[in-house]
Amino acid sequence: MDTMTKSRLFRLWLVLGSAFMVLLIIVYWDNMGPAHFNLHMALSRPHALKPFPSPNSASGDVFTSSLEILESFVREKQGPLLSKRVEQPSLPASSKPVLGNLEESVRGYDWSSHAAQQSADPDARQAERRSVLRGFCANDSFVFPTKERSFDDIPNYELNHLIVDDRHGVIYCYVPKVACTNWKRVMIVLSQSLSDQGTPYRDPLDIPREYVHNSSTHLTFNKFWRRYGKFSRHLMKIKLKKYTKFLFVRDPFVRLISAFRSKFELENEEFYQKFAVPMLKRYSNHTSLPASVSEAFSAGLRLSFATFIQYLLDPHTEQLAPFNEHWRQVHRLCHPCQIDYDFVGKLETLDQDAAQLLRLLKVDKLLQFPPSYRNRTASSWEEGWFAKIPLAWRQQLYKLYEADFVLFGYPKPENLLRD
Repeated sequence: MDTMTKSRLFRLWLVLGSAFMVLLIIVYWDNMGPAHFNLHMALSRPHALKPFPSPNSASGDVFTSSLEILESFVREKQGPLLSKRVEQPSLPASSKPVLGNLEESVRGYDWSSHAAQQSADPDARQAERRSVLRGFCANDSFVFPTKERSFDDIPNYELNHLIVDDRHGVIYCYVPKVACTNWKRVMIVLSQSLSDQGTPYRDPLDIPREYVHNSSTHLTFNKFWRRYGKFSRHLMKIKLKKYTKFLFVRDPFVRLISAFRSKFELENEEFYQKFAVPMLKRYSNHTSLPASVSEAFSAGLRLSFATFIQYLLDPHTEQLAPFNEHWRQVHRLCHPCQIDYDFVGKLETLDQDAAQLLRLLKVDKLLQFPPSYRNRTASSWEEGWFAKIPLAWRQQLYKLYEADFVLFGYPKPENLLRD
């Protein structure tokens, strides 16, 4: 056997051996708990910072070596990975929102602590919520679009609301207008994905709002393909199987009112240009509109709630683009019939649910959920907001959001759906 043949055989065995090792690592991951599956953090090489050490740090040299082999493999195939920790400018010690009277009235911040109505058995309540959700997902007679598709059928861009914390084995699906700003802050502290002058944040309230909603701050499922290539879906499934998954929801109609108030009752230039202007032109017969939202407000020109509802009910709306995340249905953001959530929190019981969840995650000694974001959009307001909305529109709107009402156990608003 000549030297060239031996060299080829050696390379062949090397390739086969490497492939077998990668396969072995993947199988090994699939049987390990979330504390051991720390690929994202291992690749970004963070240094452990007390009091947030990686869970079960004595995971063994064998697994560490396996991750190092995979790291080399991924780097060779995918190229350099982006840094996961985002460095931000020096910030003041506390960055609680400073709001004007109008903004505070509309957004309804309440930074004082207050006691939530206590339930005799929060565990039983949580079990009931999950049972209701699973029951309707399994009920063939209850049908809504996208219900029957599998997780593999969900396109990557629809997974952008699933935030991953590999340090503690947590996945959070954020829903706008359901305390998501503060839950994102909690995820930043847990994952150490954002730092100030090299030091990760440890108090959620020290993280400014503008950084919280920066997409580069969070590792979300829709980024997996860019980072892990053909391994991405398999890694997602492993994490979904092993990690603790949670979301927070609220009454769908109240969430809709809250979204309208915060985006169209305040001077929001982005939402004025992108949404209010087209709505006013299409449904209110305005041909010439002010160039900016401040000019429109000064002229007394504002989008009405009725026009907003008309926009939601118009089939033409989603032919152009999916609903904005602030009024998109929760089941389209978080895919609760494809993802088996371990915890379903509600804004209506936020204080109690937050405390219960942090205990479940075993991080209640490390941080506290920020004093409640109490949005003053209350369910008692629904009749007033919908008083001038035609009955037929209200009934159509319920059908549009019916899946969220049913899946998450919110009663049908009969008082709004009949004369």
